[in-house]
Formats: sequence, structure tokens, C-alpha cells
Amino acid sequence: MHRIIILCIIPALVVGTKYAGEFQELQVGARACAMGGTGVAQFSDPTSLYFNPAATFFTQRSVHLMHAENFAGIVKNDFGAVVLPRGNMTVGFGLQYVHTSGIILTTLPDTTSPPGSNNPPVPYDTVGTSDVLIYINGSKGNDRLSFGANIKVFYRNLSAITGFGGGLDLGIAYRMDYLVVGLAVRDFILSPLRWSSGRTETILPKIALGIAPVLPLKSINSTITLETDIVKVVDVSGFDVNLGLEYGYRDLIFGRAGIYQGNYTLGIGLQYKRFTLDYGFMAHSELSSTSKFSAGLRF
Repeated sequence: MHRIIILCIIPALVVGTKYAGEFQELQVGARACAMGGTGVAQFSDPTSLYFNPAATFFTQRSVHLMHAENFAGIVKNDFGAVVLPRGNMTVGFGLQYVHTSGIILTTLPDTTSPPGSNNPPVPYDTVGTSDVLIYINGSKGNDRLSFGANIKVFYRNLSAITGFGGGLDLGIAYRMDYLVVGLAVRDFILSPLRWSSGRTETILPKIALGIAPVLPLKSINSTITLETDIVKVVDVSGFDVNLGLEYGYRDLIFGRAGIYQGNYTLGIGLQYKRFTLDYGFMAHSELSSTSKFSAGLRF
């Protein structure tokens, strides 16, 4: 049933500029996803380049890998990134791959008549879709303030049509002792998406403001991190408010929860020396739930 829903969405992705950038909306990183999809004002691992290009400046030299089973495994989402600090600047690279399989295409025995009991849809093929996104990141700053940018290249294969394009993300982050504030603009310049049909779309910019207080509880060797992300798509009415909470004990074990677009999220994490392992769960009010698994290494 869900595959039929996804198939119905494909024409909207091709036609409507409002939805042209939706393929970028599958969140990355099990930690951020468990915290309500918040990450604009955090930089614990290389997934920070996805949320805020400036945040990589405060991220340690590390590599991160993620695999996600979205909507009960219907949509696969894989992500890998590396962040390499170099003096007063940082460079980063990321690759995201989104794949959906088992989409059934149907036709009508009589294409001149509407579907009905005497003219039922007949399956004639099974196809899949895929999206590839490449991120090249650069950030620069000092102990408190950083600026950053992503140059993106993406390729879309919707089986019936293909497309390619690119874009620019910008970000800024300001870090205080117990508070971090971040601002990111995805697709700062209207990102073009050129389809094989000859049609060109532009992806609307998205502005996200993140505020993340950090509350150390030294008496019990714990830390509480909160984050609120306010997300607004330009020329689209309304905005989203995502909320995240993390409780960490001895920088070893972490419990997380949040609200993402009105749906709850949960997760846990482990950190041992240079290694991290995270799990995030995201519920959905209409489609099935999503599970995300992440692993990271500082080097």
C-alpha cells in the first residue's frame, strides 16, 4: 500500500516546485533523528554538515556512517561523511543515497475508459527510484563563531524520468559556554533541477534557526542537551518547530527523545573512546515508523 502512495507522489515531485526539494528531507544521523530531527545548533559528528554547514568547524576529525529503514523499510537511506579540521578551517565531504524498490506500475486493459470493475488496473512492471546527493563542505571561524557552506550535486532517477542539479547551503554558528545558536539556509540560491524531459525546476530555500542550551550536571556526572529548531520554507505558508532532548551519563551512554513535525522520536547512544554507536526511532502518523543506525569514529 505504501509503495502505491510513493508512486502517486512521483508526478508531484516532477511538476510542483513546492515539492522539488523533498528528496533532501530524509534526515541523516541516528542521534539527530532521535532528538526530533534537530541539528542546526549541534556538531557532535560529521552529520552536522547536513544540518548546518558552519557546524563542521566545531566537529572533531571523524567519519560517520548511517543506514536508515524509512517507513518500515520501504525507503532505504544511506549516508556517509568525513570532517577534516585544518587549522582555522575545516573541510568535509558527504554522500547520501536514497533508494525505493518494489514500486508496481499498472495500466488499464482499455486505456480509453476509466478504471472500474470491468476495467481493473493490471500490473505490468516493477521498478525502483534512487537519489544520490554529494556534499562538499567548507567552514572557517574561531573558538566562538564559525561560517560555512556546502556545494551540492544531486542526481535523481525516478525510473520514468531522470534529473540532475546542484545547490548551495550556507550556515553560521555561535558557541557560548552553555548555549549554541545556529542559522542555516538550505538552497540559498534557488537550486536548479534539470529533468530529462527538458523541464527545469528550482528548489525553494529553507531557513532553519537552532537554539541548543547545554546543562552540565557535574554532581551526577551527567549532561542534558536541549534543542529547538524553527524551520521555514520560503514562499510556503507556516513553519515547523522541532524539539530534541538528550541525557548523557559520563559521556558513555545517552538517552534521547524529541518531536519532529508533530511525531515523536526516541533513541539511545553509546560512546567508547573514539567510537560511537547510535540508534534513532521516528514515528509517523500516517506511514510506518523509521529506524536509523549510525556508527562513527574519531581519528
